[in-house]
Amino acid sequence: MPTVELKNGKTIAYDDIGNGMPLLFIHPPGMGRHVFYYQRKLSHSMRVICPDLTGHGDSSRIEATNISLKYYGEELMLLLDKLGIDRAIVCGYSAGGMIAQYMSIHFQDRVSGLILFGGYPAVLDRLFQLEHKIGMKLVKHNRDFLSKMLARSHTKDKKVREVLVTHMRKAQVEVWSKYYFEVLQSNIIKELKNISAPVLIIDGSKSEFTNKYHPYYKKRIKQLRLVIINKTNHQVPTKRWKIANKEIELFYKKLKNKAGKTE
Repeated sequence: MPTVELKNGKTIAYDDIGNGMPLLFIHPPGMGRHVFYYQRKLSHSMRVICPDLTGHGDSSRIEATNISLKYYGEELMLLLDKLGIDRAIVCGYSAGGMIAQYMSIHFQDRVSGLILFGGYPAVLDRLFQLEHKIGMKLVKHNRDFLSKMLARSHTKDKKVREVLVTHMRKAQVEVWSKYYFEVLQSNIIKELKNISAPVLIIDGSKSEFTNKYHPYYKKRIKQLRLVIINKTNHQVPTKRWKIANKEIELFYKKLKNKAGKTE
């Protein structure tokens, strides 16, 4: 596991495997880079980069008051700078998709493609808001229970569950909670029109909360592919990783071919 010190003095831990056009994965609150356990398999055909955001996993601790979409977006840009990467495909899972979208909007020249696993541009309905608030409460009062619950919801593989739980125990409670809060307060619907990169959204047919937001993307994104996996909940990266990885490979090939034609 390599680490790199950014200009802000913080250290980022990350996995960097494979070669080719870089694909940067952004995890949701608390979970850290190992939630993309099965996406590492993509490294046979592309460069896969999975960092722990500060306050998570093996990266530096941080003051929770600093946490925002802007902070994490700029932090990941510093990581790309440090790795000598001019452009990358960014992939955000769940709340991590808010950071990925922020990067696609505010750093258009650095993002060659955007992938969202169960992504959303705002948290508008009350039940979805409640889900985020419950997450914030559980983090503060029973983090271990939340960690185990999240791990169980993502996979039946006991080995992977243990990897996820062990890593979530490293996350700072206050940072985990603030990450939830910042996403809950954010609304980038009006800014979606500023995403110029091709977009791939992969979601489950049973993911009722995030499916409600697909019309916003259809209306505002020019280059969009929406993939709905039947009989699947929100946890696409782990539960239906074979289909998800196949879709990413197809998306990657199109972007690679497009880049080759413009060179």
